[in-house]
Amino acid sequence: MRLDERNTMPVKIVLFAFVAVAAAAPQNQPLVKILSQSFDQDDQGSYQYAYELDNGQRADEAGQSIPGPEPETGSIDVQGSYAFLADDGNTYSVSYRANEGGYQPQADFLPVAPAQIPEYAQLRQEHPELFWAETQ
Repeated sequence: MRLDERNTMPVKIVLFAFVAVAAAAPQNQPLVKILSQSFDQDDQGSYQYAYELDNGQRADEAGQSIPGPEPETGSIDVQGSYAFLADDGNTYSVSYRANEGGYQPQADFLPVAPAQIPEYAQLRQEHPELFWAETQ
């Protein structure tokens, strides 16, 4: 090997690696078409949007800005839903609300929280001071 060939060997290896990675990448990605879309926002920061894609995915959301007691404070009360076509062929839909109480999804396929155990209810009655954070 000549001296100039040894200097280009690492470059050839790196180039070959890039070509191999590019060749292994998926070539025919299906395109998703937008069937409908909308967005609107008012001066107070409330908004609503919706979209639907040809792959079965859709979403809509409306958020209402709620001013706080001081400038630059407040919150947003959001309601919306989304749906998607899963790999099992079923369409799953979720409706939700998000506000100061957190994100609250609702759907038939979501797990349901267990019922409160009787001991907890009794503890709440006998020692309400332990649950001060829930009354704020």
